[in-house]
Amino acid sequence: MSSAVPTFIFGLISVTLLTPAAFAADLSAMNSRLETVIAQEMRDWDIRGISVALVDDQKIVYAAGFGEAKRDSIFRVGSISKLFNAVAVLQQVEAGKLDLDAPLPAELLPINPFPGEPAVTLRQILCHRSGLQRESTVGGYFDDSQPGLAATVASVPPCVLVTRPGEKTRYSNLPPSLAGHRVEQMTGQRFQDYQHTRVLGPLGMTNSAWTIAELNRDRVVPSHMRVADGHGAWTHRDAPLFDLGTLPAGNLFSTVEDLARFGSALIAGGAPVLKHETLNEMWRPQLTTETTGFGLGFMVGKFRNHRTIGHNGAVYGCSSSFVVLPEEKLAAVVLGNEDIVNGRIHHISDAALSLLLETKFGEKPPAAPEPYTPADLRAFAGDYESQSYWANLRIEKNALVADISGQPTRFTATGELKFTAASNLEDDTPVEFEREASGGIVGFKLGVQHFTRVPAKVASLPAAWRSFLGSYGPDFIPFVVSERHGHLYAMTENMVDYRLTPVNRNVCSFPLGMYTDEQSVFMTRPDGTPEAVNFANMWLKRR
Repeated sequence: MSSAVPTFIFGLISVTLLTPAAFAADLSAMNSRLETVIAQEMRDWDIRGISVALVDDQKIVYAAGFGEAKRDSIFRVGSISKLFNAVAVLQQVEAGKLDLDAPLPAELLPINPFPGEPAVTLRQILCHRSGLQRESTVGGYFDDSQPGLAATVASVPPCVLVTRPGEKTRYSNLPPSLAGHRVEQMTGQRFQDYQHTRVLGPLGMTNSAWTIAELNRDRVVPSHMRVADGHGAWTHRDAPLFDLGTLPAGNLFSTVEDLARFGSALIAGGAPVLKHETLNEMWRPQLTTETTGFGLGFMVGKFRNHRTIGHNGAVYGCSSSFVVLPEEKLAAVVLGNEDIVNGRIHHISDAALSLLLETKFGEKPPAAPEPYTPADLRAFAGDYESQSYWANLRIEKNALVADISGQPTRFTATGELKFTAASNLEDDTPVEFEREASGGIVGFKLGVQHFTRVPAKVASLPAAWRSFLGSYGPDFIPFVVSERHGHLYAMTENMVDYRLTPVNRNVCSFPLGMYTDEQSVFMTRPDGTPEAVNFANMWLKRR
């Protein structure tokens, strides 16, 4: 190995920068180790296709496809689209045509019911603090009619703001679409045309497209979904392919190498699409004193002691991750062709970043925890509920496993009451169980969710609400209402069951999660039987 050059300090970690020759020599070993991780994830979690690209400054140092995917396969990248939308908006801010803090035109916005009618701004929209609903009434995630961006935007004014503008972070797809529409208004170009001439084209992203009509369909990777059947089980099917009405928020199609080129442009300071100072503002968490959170389009986070910027994506059979370490000039792009496997894609991305840091800087990953075997796993088994989810924990093949609101989950012990949880959604998330004074396990914490044991006897679900049980909406993404432990639950986006809280006879509110502060309204006939549900402003017929 070639000799190293000076030592640098990242946080509390001392690393030694390798010479370019040493970095190149170690890349083949790094690739082999990463491919071992990818193969294990695909095997253990039944992921049929993955593409990966790794970036060191202005070079793509690795690009490959596995299973059904090739290195040049085209994927739907979901919410990574929001980064390119934000770039377009900030280009218009740089040009003086848009103002981040000016009130948006009233004719574009929902009814504002809050005292003083506080303004909705582009800054709030780009950092998910606008107060608008998560999805649009027309062209939202449950609408496969392909209405286009104009019809989607036109559906907004009859709605009502969910929360006060600027009050809290509520991730959503509708507000960024309004921002993309503002770019159309300022330039007189369709959103996708502007993107090709001002963003994708200058970046050299020649394999990317915003609509199906622009695609090379032969290179679009087949994608797959695990779909709730409405009876507590699942079917598997190919994902549908259609254009979202919320085009700027989630409809981009791309390849890992195209996204890697975007990563290099960001590392270079934004050229040729943005000024360096504009990019710095986009990477600053907005309307908060926290050092991590949403910037302007970008999610600002941490990997160990390194700052990260990027975004994840999940859309109809595709799960994606785009992460840049700007100070270290490294980036990882991971795209998968299975629905809602972001925990696994995140795991691969973290492994890639770890290997890049080790190969380029000699930074070793933190030591793995020592194996731990609890005296009696049976003590942890049973039924639990949190503010949002249900959980059934049980023992299989001498291991603790769970079904958490519909997601199969595996627990690995790391201490007496400590585990990590792995699932399609979770990537080794810490779990800590709680004992009562007599020694029995009474609950556990997983992320922001606090689970407690379900009592031996629970109240039955009122008969009036039992009629709500069943499936609503499209067959590929049903809204499934079920009963568990005397509570109503609603499965959304084939992801998880959310525990509903009744507000009145026909209205239920959603807990902490994707649809925080939103409601489902069951539309009933005179005899009380439901014919549809108005779910967060989306009208879904009963199936």
